[in-house]
Amino acid sequence: RLSLVASDACGGTMLLRSARGALGLSHGRVRCMSRIGRVPVKLPEAVSVRVEPYAAGSLHPIKPPTAHRLRQMMKRRPDKDSFQAFGTPHRVVVNGPLGEIAVPVHSFVDVAQPDAETLQVSAKCGGTTRLGKTMWGTTKSYIANAVRGVSQGFRKDLELQGVGFRARIEKADGALYPVETLVLRLGFTNELQLPVPPGIEISCPTQTTIAVFGFRKRQVGMVAAQIRRFRPPDAYKGKGVRYVDEVVRLKPGKRR
Repeated sequence: RLSLVASDACGGTMLLRSARGALGLSHGRVRCMSRIGRVPVKLPEAVSVRVEPYAAGSLHPIKPPTAHRLRQMMKRRPDKDSFQAFGTPHRVVVNGPLGEIAVPVHSFVDVAQPDAETLQVSAKCGGTTRLGKTMWGTTKSYIANAVRGVSQGFRKDLELQGVGFRARIEKADGALYPVETLVLRLGFTNELQLPVPPGIEISCPTQTTIAVFGFRKRQVGMVAAQIRRFRPPDAYKGKGVRYVDEVVRLKPGKRR
């Protein structure tokens, strides 16, 4: 049997007694370190970071969890209930030359800035629960991606392979600001058009290459995947839209 004291949303404490396996503790080891989470995040000179709590109105109103509910939240993947069940969550706001990104931080994770050049992420539970180990390395990776995004940015390159496949950028005057549209010719009857979303820059260095640039890694990946989804590489000839570093395995054709 093991006793664990956890803070609920009302600021009180409750005593939770459960088996070692229910809490996800590793056998023979009391503390588990995250190889990704324990590495500090390096901050460039042009990047500033601040940690601030969430506004009271933006949190979900929850009830203090029971002992059974608390065990289930610690065993399963994080959700909106477990997000604030162990204290008040906060967020890390990263500012840089390319923009600003706010990263939500779970209440099980603590973020500290020992000096102006590093940012340290740690787990309040000491890495002894599944939920703590899950959010420890994940939060550190999110913050590291945000720091790199606002300082350097992310880029995805795609290429078109096929006879007559072309790509170009067209600019039009919108109601509030100029609107850019990516126009693709991929062998269909009509040309395909994709409006460039805010925060993303799309360029065509050549007629058969497309470069997607932005400071949010997730948004850059989603836009690049949307462009590739217009015509994925063919399984037999390889025609279509692919990433520059993508390896396409072709199937052998029918043989008589």
